[in-house]
Amino acid sequence: MATYGLWYFKAQNGSYETFPSAGTPSQLEDRGFTYAIALHSSKKDENGNLVHGNIPFSGYSYDDGYQDGASLGRWVDSILRGIDYRVVIPVLIDKSKTRGIRGIQYWKGWVDGVYNNTSGYQVGFYWYLEYPWQFSDGIVYEDSNHIWNKGQQFIWIPYFHYSYPNHVSDITKTDIGLLAKYFTYVFIQPNYYQGTTKTLQDFNVVYNQIEELKEESNLSNIFMEMECDGRVRSPDSETALEYRERACAYVKYTEGYPHRAYYYDANIQNIQEMEEYCNDKGKKYVF
Repeated sequence: MATYGLWYFKAQNGSYETFPSAGTPSQLEDRGFTYAIALHSSKKDENGNLVHGNIPFSGYSYDDGYQDGASLGRWVDSILRGIDYRVVIPVLIDKSKTRGIRGIQYWKGWVDGVYNNTSGYQVGFYWYLEYPWQFSDGIVYEDSNHIWNKGQQFIWIPYFHYSYPNHVSDITKTDIGLLAKYFTYVFIQPNYYQGTTKTLQDFNVVYNQIEELKEESNLSNIFMEMECDGRVRSPDSETALEYRERACAYVKYTEGYPHRAYYYDANIQNIQEMEEYCNDKGKKYVF
C-alpha cells in the first residue's frame, strides 16, 4: 500500500521556491505519506497576471529538456531528499496553452536531466496535464517507455467529474481508459470536494463509472485522488464542517484501494485537520 502527497512548489522566471507549509520530508512521513509528488502550482494576481506557475522552457531539443530537468532535479532533491518522490514533467510551454506542447525530444531530455541529477530518493515522474482528453497515445507511450526503462514509476492524475447542470459526464468518452496502460498508476480526481461533482449521489455515479471502466478495460492501476484544502480549517464553523464532511466522504470510496494520492493545497495542516476529524468519526484519512 502506498500514499502519495502532492507537494507543490513555485516556479517563475527561471527559479524555484518552496511553500513552507507544504511540509518537509519528515512531516510528510509523520502524516502517513510514503511518497511525495513534486509539482508546480500557478497563481495569478487581481489583474490576471501570472505570479508564479511556469516551468522554465529553454527550447524544444533534447539538450534543452536535459538542461531544464537537471536544474529542477538538483533543486528539488536538495529539498525532498529523505522521502521517495516523483518529479513533474511539464507538458505545455506555458499556462496559457497558446504556445503548444514541449515535445517528445524535450521530455526525454527532461527525464534524463532529472534522473541524472538527483539522488536515489527520486523514483518516478508525474504527467502534469490533467485534461482527460489527451492528444495522442503515441506521445505518452514514448515517454512511458523512456521512464519505465529506467525502472521508474509514471503517475497521472486526470480529472473526471459530473459537470452540471446537465450531468452528462461519461468516463468512457474520455481517454483515461486508453492511456491508463502507459502509467504505473492513475488517480482520478472526482472533484466532489470542490463541488463540481455536486452531491453524494453524483459521487457514487463517478465511483461506479471508474469501477466499470476498470472491469471492462481489464485495468487494475486506476484509483482515486483524495481532496481537501484550507476550507477544512475555515474560521466559519459552517464552512469548515461542510468541507470536512466532503473531504471525509472520500474515505468510503477509497477504503478498498491499495494506493491513494492526496491533494492538500500545499498546507500539511489541512491533512492534520482531516486526520483528526475523520478519526473522531471512526475513520482513518491517510491510510
